[in-house]
Amino acid sequence: MVTKEEFILIEKRLEAWNEKLGIANFRLGEFTKGEMLEHIKAKDEIGQDITQVQLYYLRKLKERK
Repeated sequence: MVTKEEFILIEKRLEAWNEKLGIANFRLGEFTKGEMLEHIKAKDEIGQDITQVQLYYLRKLKERK
């Protein structure tokens, strides 16, 4: 389960992304930055999946230090 704070963290992270990043592929399809943000703000199943993927990335990045 994703916490409210984690949704906020990933929402802010995605908002900072460059608009030119294009499309992200997930198991449920392709999403633009705007679409990903909509799902994260809605805290729906897709938003939870996106948040979990981003949190996994951030944890792995932290481990590399």
